[in-house]
Amino acid sequence: MKCLFLAPLRYPFIQSIISGLEEAGVELRSVDYQDFFSARTNRWYNNYSALPRKIRNLWEEPYIRKTNAEYLRIFREYKPDLVFIYNNQLVAPDLLAEIGKTARIAFMLGDNPLYTPTSIYNLHILFNADYVISPDTMWRDQLTQLGVKQVVFDCFGFNSAVYHPMEVSDADREKYRSDLIYVGSASKTNWGYKRILFLNVFKDFDLRAYISGSGMERWYTFFPEVEARIIPHDRFDAGFNNLVYNCSKIAPVEQVPSLFNGIHVRVFDILGAGILPLCEYSTDLTEVFSGIDIPLIKNYPEGVEMARFWLDNEAKRLECVRQMRERVEAQYQPVMVIRRMLDRLFT
Repeated sequence: MKCLFLAPLRYPFIQSIISGLEEAGVELRSVDYQDFFSARTNRWYNNYSALPRKIRNLWEEPYIRKTNAEYLRIFREYKPDLVFIYNNQLVAPDLLAEIGKTARIAFMLGDNPLYTPTSIYNLHILFNADYVISPDTMWRDQLTQLGVKQVVFDCFGFNSAVYHPMEVSDADREKYRSDLIYVGSASKTNWGYKRILFLNVFKDFDLRAYISGSGMERWYTFFPEVEARIIPHDRFDAGFNNLVYNCSKIAPVEQVPSLFNGIHVRVFDILGAGILPLCEYSTDLTEVFSGIDIPLIKNYPEGVEMARFWLDNEAKRLECVRQMRERVEAQYQPVMVIRRMLDRLFT
């Protein structure tokens, strides 16, 4: 079994997918289209998306055309049985038509294609798929209703090679110690407002919020007490993320607006590191962890008392983490997700 995997390889989450493929015994070639170009060209493509379409097309059309030509060259050279794509990776429909003649096509959705304007083909290309993994049951139901076939709800659990309990040196523990830890990215849109509103719930706790990117500063006038809690951060440094999780006790996780019922991948990273995720409510969380008394915030004001309760009750907190980790290990190890996919595609 040979798989060509098209994905943004700099994202730590992608390593969970790769680990699942490798553990399932799949021969793998992983490709990130940004490797086809210079850093300068990638910056042009990534940083000027707000310009008018006629101007953007001057460099965007050649960029996408070269990406698909390189994909096709690699596909013909490698001759995989499966092409597995994270989100859209700029693939064009004519490329998928060619691929579909000799290989199966599968997608892992990290974003809802109905709400992510990175490509006009976001939704269209899913009709070429033989299998689509969705981390949100509402996305699954929306796409199924539109006629996309083989859309399944599934979750890649933590990659234990990246996120795991670890021995922390006294110096690091002193430097990074906190009761509550948040790791995420900035946003200039109202997603950013929602994020800092969520963090504001925990402003009176011992909280460290590691935020990558710019844009959050526009919200500080609304929530001045949160500003002192925010630390600039590179969210792609998974080793550092695991370290700071291991120096804390609870990690609040808000529901990003693109998820309706779904589960943020950060929940599994946190459990992998061995601490408690304190999550904004979602129905898929209640299903995946059914039978476990997990903390879920249904309205923001109650988050204060919930955080205090779980900090004050260490034995209950550790037991909850143990049960949640066992559930993930029993049902959502990355290799299990891959095997479920391969069973549907090749048996």
